[in-house]
Amino acid sequence: MLAVLSESARWLRSRGIEQWPDPFPPDQVEPSIARGETYLVRVGGEVAGTITLRWADPAFWGEQPPVAGYVHAIAVRREFAGLGPKLLDWAAARVREAGRELLRLDCLSGNAALRSYYERNGFVHCRDTDVADFWTSLYERRCA
Repeated sequence: MLAVLSESARWLRSRGIEQWPDPFPPDQVEPSIARGETYLVRVGGEVAGTITLRWADPAFWGEQPPVAGYVHAIAVRREFAGLGPKLLDWAAARVREAGRELLRLDCLSGNAALRSYYERNGFVHCRDTDVADFWTSLYERRCA
């Protein structure tokens, strides 16, 4: 999983986007792994990507009623490009199964390409916010 996130960080950096550190720090994902929120995605036995689905995100969204699931650290290895929308749909299905209505995520406000990608995948921009000097755009889409 760390290799996938680090690979994605390098790919983003090669395009002038400073999204994640490289190498990706284990301490940033170990708590989510321990809570069972982080998934390793395999295609044909090969590691293809990773996604974290949380049930609360007070750091970015503040305290919220239990109506959403929150995607973090979604990354797909380049040879599996095109898998991202399927991972988002998978997360939306888990949110729906949990009886919640919304799938939420965030991204760097300055990353126009990623913002457009999320919008093409049904996400609506809610607002921008500053979290620990990290200017981010918050997005959500309905799961019902």
